[in-house]
Amino acid sequence: MLYAEQLQPENQNTENNSRLGPQGINQWIWENRVQHEIPTSLLREYLKQNMTNSPLVFLRKFEHVRDLLVSVTRFYQITIVNVQDQHVLYPEFLRYAAEHASKDYHCAHLFRFLVNTSIDLGSLDKKLSIAKVPPPQGLPLHSRILSYQAYLEQRGLSHEYIRHNVASIHHLFCWLCDNIRGFIETSPSQITISLIQNEHLLAFRTYQLKEVKKGSCSPVTFSHRIYAIRSFFSYLKERFGYASPLQRFRAICAPRYKPRDTPTDQQIESFFQVVDCYADNPILEQIGYRLLLDLGLRLSEAAKINWKDINLGTRTIVIRSKGKKSHTLPLAGRLYQLLIEAQKMLPSPCYLLGNRPQSIENQLYRKYKLYAMIAEWPFPGGVHFFRHIFVTRLAKRGILPQALKELARVKRLDTVSLYMHLGRQDRFMIDQINKLNYK
Repeated sequence: MLYAEQLQPENQNTENNSRLGPQGINQWIWENRVQHEIPTSLLREYLKQNMTNSPLVFLRKFEHVRDLLVSVTRFYQITIVNVQDQHVLYPEFLRYAAEHASKDYHCAHLFRFLVNTSIDLGSLDKKLSIAKVPPPQGLPLHSRILSYQAYLEQRGLSHEYIRHNVASIHHLFCWLCDNIRGFIETSPSQITISLIQNEHLLAFRTYQLKEVKKGSCSPVTFSHRIYAIRSFFSYLKERFGYASPLQRFRAICAPRYKPRDTPTDQQIESFFQVVDCYADNPILEQIGYRLLLDLGLRLSEAAKINWKDINLGTRTIVIRSKGKKSHTLPLAGRLYQLLIEAQKMLPSPCYLLGNRPQSIENQLYRKYKLYAMIAEWPFPGGVHFFRHIFVTRLAKRGILPQALKELARVKRLDTVSLYMHLGRQDRFMIDQINKLNYK
């Protein structure tokens, strides 16, 4: 259990006497983002009218306003600080911006506000419908792909991630219509999904492997496409009851690791102070993120923890990982203290952090973006970053490879070796710097 104690920051005081709750997040966004980044009174007024929205919705609307300002600078060839109300209300600009804007609900809400304001001021004599904007060039998307896209947007995933997932699924449909009998005379947007069988997916996988061998497709891209398609069919099974055709439809090993900075103990402490201040349930949300940071759990693993998996007497927790394997890990430090506090509350009858694993995952994933923003973290990526921090910390402490593999619960030692190499490299650089004579 020593490793877990060593991983705890020295400063364990995360108490915050001024807990604001989720309702304080919008005020923070207003004071620290809107007032500094939105120059026009009209757009500020729009955001002010929406401050009663949930923090995630309010942040999304702020991001759409910021994207609109970027469109203004491109259209008028001016800087953001020079943008005025009349720039965003000019009819030709509204038509230009509508063609380049996201088509999600919150963006349409912003455009309705601008169009109605422009009409009230006499600039527009008829409403500009966002729905009438010509779609992007290319084949229209299948209705089930559009449904899946909306589902990903509701989860708060990045536009780039959603775009890659949608493109991968559409790529599969196009390939089926070009190569598989029974689909050849069908448009990708009209394909009958229930006719897609496991043999079709395996044929597509074989085709993609050939593309990798030819060098026209990277192993990383191949793996991303496989994961995207698997997620899509899992969604269809859960949402619409489709039979899953995913047997043996696997990705391949690909070097996806990218070295990146990790936060200091002070930055981590700042993050948890933000959670303590702004969370709806500070104790449970801190536990959720601590499970990822202090034990290296995957988000799906943390969401499925229940009280039967936890033994506070022996300070252990049972984790059920990929492949239904069980691992017993030690509890220590702030995570252990939080669990003791949580036990005094009314425990959830289902899971430690809530009632439904999917909902728990969704909330931890989406709220991480808010908390990291308020804590002023400069690190890219999402909540999985905590697991990266956990493994990096172990590697930097010189943990033996086999022990690191067990603690991180990874199948392959080559994944561990990447972290071990970087850990040794980091310690070597520190030793060399300490040898320098600055006299």
